[in-house]
Amino acid sequence: MRPAAFRYALRGVALAFGAEANMRIHLAVAEVVVYLAVVEGVDAARWAMLILAIAFVLALELVNTAVERAVDLTVGTRQERLAAAAKDAAAGAVLIGAVGAAAVGFVLLWPGLFRLASVPGRPPLELGFLVLLVALVLTFRPAVRRRGPGQ
Repeated sequence: MRPAAFRYALRGVALAFGAEANMRIHLAVAEVVVYLAVVEGVDAARWAMLILAIAFVLALELVNTAVERAVDLTVGTRQERLAAAAKDAAAGAVLIGAVGAAAVGFVLLWPGLFRLASVPGRPPLELGFLVLLVALVLTFRPAVRRRGPGQ
């Protein structure tokens, strides 16, 4: 990937995280999943599955955002059935991906969470909860609007 293309891609990701509440919600859920996976000590294969599921949902949300923006640019404020159908289909793809990712997380993490509660001598989870809380607060902080020259 060319450096400029990489920069544009990162800008698109940053814009989506800044402008789309659903993107921040998916990120918060991903943070919880990562926290639970770290606490449980998942193996490399389960990490790979969790990372792919998280990346899949975030990528679908980016595609959904792109479809919404393109449709809005094309139809403006007019109400168009086909435009609504395109936006609904893109949102439906995110929903299916998110439900599938949740099922993957449930299957991979649920059994170990019961074991964690009964392990004597395990370090307290309070520090981990504090780190998770900070990550969630940072995820949902208001987006900082930067002003360009002359604004």
